[in-house]
Amino acid sequence: MMYPILLTSTWALAATHLHDAPLWMTVGIPLLFTLVAVTRVVYWWKLRDVDPSPQEAHRALLRTNRLAIVIAVAFTGWSLLLFPYGDAYSRSHVAFYMAITVIACIFCLMHLRSAALMVTVIVNGAFIAFFASTGEPTFIAIAINIALVSIAMLAILSINYRDFARMVNARTEARRKEEAQARLLHMIDDMPVAVMTVEPETFRINYANETSKTLMRSIEHLLPIKADELVGTCIDVFHKHPEHQRRLLSDPANLPHNARITLGSEVIELKVSAVMGADGSYLGPMLSWAIVTKEVEIQARIRQLAHYDALTGLANRITFRERLEERIAIPGNPVEVLFIDLDGFKLVNDSKGHRVGDELLRKVAQRLCEVCDDDEMMIGRLGGDEFAVLAPCDGAAAAEQLAARIIKAISAPYALEHVHQVQIGASVGIALTPMHGVSGEALLARADMALYAAKAAGKGTYRLFSEEMEARVQERVRLEARLHAALQANEGLFVFYQPIVDVQTNRITAREALVRWHHPEHGWISPREFIPVAEQSGLIDLLGEFVLNRACRDALEWQDDVRVAVNISAVQLGKGTIPSVVLAALVSSGLSPSRLEVEVTETALLEDERDAIADLRQLRGLGVRVALDDFGTGYSSLAHLRAFPFDKIKIDGSFVRDALRRPDCAAVVRAVAQIGKRLGVTTVAEGVETEAQLRRMRKEGCTEVQGFLHGAPKPSARDAAIVEELNRSAVRRATA
Repeated sequence: MMYPILLTSTWALAATHLHDAPLWMTVGIPLLFTLVAVTRVVYWWKLRDVDPSPQEAHRALLRTNRLAIVIAVAFTGWSLLLFPYGDAYSRSHVAFYMAITVIACIFCLMHLRSAALMVTVIVNGAFIAFFASTGEPTFIAIAINIALVSIAMLAILSINYRDFARMVNARTEARRKEEAQARLLHMIDDMPVAVMTVEPETFRINYANETSKTLMRSIEHLLPIKADELVGTCIDVFHKHPEHQRRLLSDPANLPHNARITLGSEVIELKVSAVMGADGSYLGPMLSWAIVTKEVEIQARIRQLAHYDALTGLANRITFRERLEERIAIPGNPVEVLFIDLDGFKLVNDSKGHRVGDELLRKVAQRLCEVCDDDEMMIGRLGGDEFAVLAPCDGAAAAEQLAARIIKAISAPYALEHVHQVQIGASVGIALTPMHGVSGEALLARADMALYAAKAAGKGTYRLFSEEMEARVQERVRLEARLHAALQANEGLFVFYQPIVDVQTNRITAREALVRWHHPEHGWISPREFIPVAEQSGLIDLLGEFVLNRACRDALEWQDDVRVAVNISAVQLGKGTIPSVVLAALVSSGLSPSRLEVEVTETALLEDERDAIADLRQLRGLGVRVALDDFGTGYSSLAHLRAFPFDKIKIDGSFVRDALRRPDCAAVVRAVAQIGKRLGVTTVAEGVETEAQLRRMRKEGCTEVQGFLHGAPKPSARDAAIVEELNRSAVRRATA
């Protein structure tokens, strides 16, 4: 607007001086001003819709400041050039022109204070100085008046500019906030989390991002609204009884708040927080929500796995112990614990495979649940093939009756999917409160002792805990400590040798190494006592290494150069360590590998046949002979003969002893001897004690015999004197 004002005023002043001043001054200069003004107007018109960047705006303001100086100087100079021409009216017109023009320019430039100030200083400064210097009272009065008006205008300019700056800053801040809010809303819309906001007065949803609408579409069938109708709908649609939720959402003091609600088969998790204004006022709740049905199912599954056995669904060891402690803690509420171990399960699991073993465990769990169907009973799987039952205690007789029912149920044949039929048994140990313990740990330990006693009694039975059992366990612990001390000190342990004889020539072909232990206080301890303890405690490796090294060194001193046979425990075989132990014994003693014979039982092959056979093949590779001991007492003996080419088969002594009076035992001996003959394998009859037994074994076709008929186990020459002195000392103590 400034340029039209300047042009109209300029041409009006030019017209009043047209006949008095030169044409270049009254026409030429106004035309030049008009050309410049029109150019600037066109330029501004083109830029009216442009939103400049801060840098572009800054450059435009600098140009305007410079242009304001040029315009102020140009128009002021032109006005003062015209002043000498014309009469008094014409000169008054120049003063009027300069006054109203500068006022118009100041108002047009008031939003660019620097330009307005420069125009005011240039025009009004020149005006006041020029007219004050004319000496005319009228012009001097006008100059004074313009000076006062200029001061007032400058004050008004400053006030307006300050308000304008505040307005611009406020609009800039508002725009920044709008842009930030727009970005925030855009971010929220794109967030993978469902977000909604609610009006606190009406509880209507006033915003929902795209994720909310997407989730809504998946549960529309559970709600009375559609996803596209979410905004504007009351939040009550998510609740059957919304009064509690309304109280929570209406008061920010209740927030933040987390909750889970169920809609049909789906579970929704809500997290509510308060949205507060800049002044601290409550604008309303913001809800982030998600469908967590699968997560809830997974959490439930994790809790299930943490407390229950995944295979059978029974309580696991941790849960069983916790429940046991809880039940014991209730005064006047005696309980009983039945510790159950499956007899023969490992054999089925190893021979038929883990799939059959798992199916069998599930069947056992089902039968236990059928027997123990009382709500006050609890069944747990404590691990492997061990189960336990927790029940109210009605006395020892009732506990034994329950144990008998359990054994009967578990021992019935099982029809499984992958095999025609299998049959196992069960042994049960029983402990009662308060007579057998007042803590869960003590009760389980004593039920375990009773179970051990049941297994020792021949399996397939039950035993009630007694003090004697605990005494036997403690004695076993003491025996283990004594054996460990004897192995560490290498004191009291001896190797005896029993000859193995050819039935045709009566010539000794080998001697079997048998370990013996003499304790300074307890005398000779039977191998049947300490060897099981060594196997269960892990001392069997040290004991076996001792026997192997001693047997190799003793055999090297024998004059007849026969073989020495050393027994390998089932615990030692299959771990990959026995070949290196045998090799070390041969190297350290200097004994030829062909003179060493290792004996393994069928039980050793049942533990892990593949690894056990691998160990035996390595021994065979060293040149060591391998014999199968106690043949006929294990499972699938013929399969073992096929799995590995044994050098010798030793027939269990139970068949030899009964062969004279039981035709079936004689038939077994004959069959084994025939198998050995066809396979080219030596057959040894163990436990031959009479001439009649020897003649029968020779008749049935056995190659060799072993037993007291040809000699009892005796110590080596180096130990004979020591053993004899130990025996004499024992006799003296006994007769003292």
